[in-house]
Amino acid sequence: MVLDILIVIKNNPQLLLFVLLALAYLFGKIKIAGLEIGSGCGMLIASTIFGHFGYRLYSGTGDTGFLFFLYAVAFQAGPAFFSVVLGEATKYIALAAIATLVAVILTLIFDLIFNFQVGTAVGLFGGSLTTPPGLAAALEALRSGTVQIPENTTLEQVIKNVNVSYALSYLFGLIVVVLFFRSMPKWLRFDLHEESVKAAKEKNVSEEDKDQPLHSSVLRFRAYAVTNPEVLGKTIAEIEQITQSSVQIFKRNGVLIPIQQEIKLQLSDRLSLASTLEQQEKIHNLLGSEVADLDLLAVKMATYEITVTKSELSGKSVREIGITNLYGCYLNKVTRTGIDLIANPDLKISKGDVLTVSGLQVRLDELVKAIGFVERNANQTDLLTFAGGVIAGFLIGQISIKIGGIAIGLGTAGGLLLMGILLGYLRSIHPTFGRMPSATIWICKELGLLLFLAETGIKAGQGIVPALSSPIGIIIVLCSLVISTAPIIVGYIYGIYILKMNPALLLGALTGAVTCTPAMSAISADARSSIPAVGYAGTYVFAAILCTIAGSLMAGL
Repeated sequence: MVLDILIVIKNNPQLLLFVLLALAYLFGKIKIAGLEIGSGCGMLIASTIFGHFGYRLYSGTGDTGFLFFLYAVAFQAGPAFFSVVLGEATKYIALAAIATLVAVILTLIFDLIFNFQVGTAVGLFGGSLTTPPGLAAALEALRSGTVQIPENTTLEQVIKNVNVSYALSYLFGLIVVVLFFRSMPKWLRFDLHEESVKAAKEKNVSEEDKDQPLHSSVLRFRAYAVTNPEVLGKTIAEIEQITQSSVQIFKRNGVLIPIQQEIKLQLSDRLSLASTLEQQEKIHNLLGSEVADLDLLAVKMATYEITVTKSELSGKSVREIGITNLYGCYLNKVTRTGIDLIANPDLKISKGDVLTVSGLQVRLDELVKAIGFVERNANQTDLLTFAGGVIAGFLIGQISIKIGGIAIGLGTAGGLLLMGILLGYLRSIHPTFGRMPSATIWICKELGLLLFLAETGIKAGQGIVPALSSPIGIIIVLCSLVISTAPIIVGYIYGIYILKMNPALLLGALTGAVTCTPAMSAISADARSSIPAVGYAGTYVFAAILCTIAGSLMAGL
């Protein structure tokens, strides 16, 4: 028996899907200018090749993947969305709006000049900004019948035009955008690393020794017996303030006593403190001799992932919150809307941030009460809320209002964004439902996006070779290069001269404004800093929402 692998794959779409997933990561490791193109680009390459040779996936594969992707993105952004909107978000909204508007205007101009076939302009817009939500919103508008299709063409042909132009502009646009961002510091003659350092100082963020969790807060546990008469009568709170350390365990007359800030020290009291190495000598001189007391030194450390839910903490630094000096814990990592930031004492915290903190369990519990909540069942997902959110978002998206004969509504993409953000926010203030661990969010975003791009590429593959071999294909590619870079240029000018933003922070914000995660990773690596990621987190969600609206509206035009 001879097994023809290609025939088996062609006759089994479920197997084809996993082949494409494997190839997506294999092709995604291809490097251009020292940077991997990523799994998304790898998926489009693999799926267009298979699509060209007549391979097909099950109908609805891409739509299902998109539901997972967009809902997860919105849910993750929910905790921080409203605090950002009500905070200093004006500049980020402006940058996202400018990028989207410039791309829309240029797309419409090119459409008028070259008289593209119906659907081509929509795919050109979505691919140039590498925005799956924009493409999905446009496809949904076409399939729902809310958009009138010219009599001389068919819905199938329009969708084919959308997918082909999207694939062409995405593949070439992504590469150009990444290279463009990496070249900007050289062209504009500024040092990206130095500007990142400046931005860090402006925001009171220190990034020295960034390979350490918190270089000034690596804790040491030591036990001391009180023998210095000068500290007798001082409270635990006063000792912690003087030594900038945290009393972990307290013993008097051989009995362990729960920590209370108002306890006054007596001769021969024993206590263990968590402090930095630099503070140890100061504590020794202040309290007295170090002792080998197993009751005080048998410290069991734990690590919590704490979500910040208290609005009053937004804008406060790690130091001001007192994670180390008040609670005796140290910060390993800060995650903001899925982006890992450098953890340090001066980092400003926002509502919705997830703090990975280590320390004595009893002190961690005190910290949780002060700043937010901790996920106890970290490996479980509330699939009821997840499914309910997707259902509600889908149904809300079907509601439309007719104004002057034109149906206006959120669409599926808009409905998912709305429900995801709303439930993510409600989860942050009422953490009794909607549990969705970071690993679940990651797999929904990553797998969902790849499923969506797989079907897009399969359908685009049916016409991509003829398009590339024709003048119109070359025109689409050239137009995409302009549409993908012009918003960056306009946004940079606006950010520098109007908003007066730091160049490193601005570049990060612009990568979010054009929804290009690989570009953010590239400039963060070049900057050797997390500052670009801070800017990216500020604009990405707004850009995704605006691109969704723009894609739906452009389908109607």
